[in-house]
Amino acid sequence: MRAATPLVIDCDTCPVRHVRCDECVVTALGPPPAAGLAPDELPLDDAERRAVDVFVRAGLVDAGYAATLTARRQRDPGRRAVG
Repeated sequence: MRAATPLVIDCDTCPVRHVRCDECVVTALGPPPAAGLAPDELPLDDAERRAVDVFVRAGLVDAGYAATLTARRQRDPGRRAVG
């Protein structure tokens, strides 16, 4: 018996990325993106927001710009699916 090849879904190589995401069946496999964010973006978590706030208070980052920051999903090249 041949070993199964894992299925890898990578939005970075999708030919209709950011165009047809709202109709993609792959989104049923994971949580939906937050409203107004691209599929690979996430709102900052509490720790990330606190870190950005430190930069704002120090005058290193404008508060308006800081309010637009998001986290980004990134594949971990050190990991791979097994099947």
